[in-house]
Amino acid sequence: MGLCLPKPQAPPVADDGHDSHFLVASDGHLDTDEIVAIIGHGGDTIKAIEAETGAHIKIDRAKGTLSYHGEYRAVEAAKAKIADVVARAHETPDYVGAEGAKKRARALKAGRAAHEAKQRAKECWDKGDKKGAHAESLEGKKRAADAARLHKAAAETIYLHRNGGRPDTSIDLHGLYVNEALGYLQQRLKIMDRGDKLDVITGAGHHSDDHIAKIKPAVVDLLKKKRLRYEELNAGELRVCV
Repeated sequence: MGLCLPKPQAPPVADDGHDSHFLVASDGHLDTDEIVAIIGHGGDTIKAIEAETGAHIKIDRAKGTLSYHGEYRAVEAAKAKIADVVARAHETPDYVGAEGAKKRARALKAGRAAHEAKQRAKECWDKGDKKGAHAESLEGKKRAADAARLHKAAAETIYLHRNGGRPDTSIDLHGLYVNEALGYLQQRLKIMDRGDKLDVITGAGHHSDDHIAKIKPAVVDLLKKKRLRYEELNAGELRVCV
C-alpha cells in the first residue's frame, strides 16, 4: 500500500521573511515494508533524512502514519525523500542483505547437492550396487549437514541485518524461513518480562513467491498455543502482550 502525501501548500511566511514552523501530517497509510525502509538499519535512514533536510519526522507504527515538523522547505524536502524511500522499498525490498544472500545461496547449493547424492544412492541400490549406494548415502548425509550449518549461518546474518540496532521491544522476521522465524521469536519471548509488549514484524506476504504470507500464520498459531494475547497493528505486524 503506497504512501499518500498531502498536496503541497504555499509556505507560511513570518514577518521577518523566513519560513515559519508548522506541522504537516500524512493522511496516507504505510505498510510494514515501508515503515522498515523509512526507519532503516538501526534508524539510519530516518536519521539521515532528518539531518539532510532539517525536518523532524515521527512515525506512528500503530496507525502507519508519518508526521513532519519544521520549516516549509525542510518538510517538503523530507516528504520527497520519504516518497523515494517508499518507492524503492517496493521495487527492491532488501530483506536479507548482500552477505545474507550469499550465505543463503551457499546453503541452497549444499541442499541441492545433498538431494542429488540421495538420488544417486537410490539409483545404485536399485541396480544392486550396495557399496555405491552406501557411499552416496554417506555423501548425502554430509551435504545435508553442511546445508543445515550454512542455513543457520545465513539466518543469523539475515536476522542481524533486519534487527541490528532495533530495540528489544521489536523484532523483524523478514527474510527468514518459517522455522527460523519461530526460533528467533521464541528466543525473544523468553527474555521478556510478564506484561511487556513486543512488536512482531512478520510481513504480509506481498513479496513471497505466491504472494501468500507464511510467517504470519505460523506466528499467530504459536501465540495461540502459548496463550499470548496480541493485536494486529497492520497487515504485516502484530503487537504481543507477554
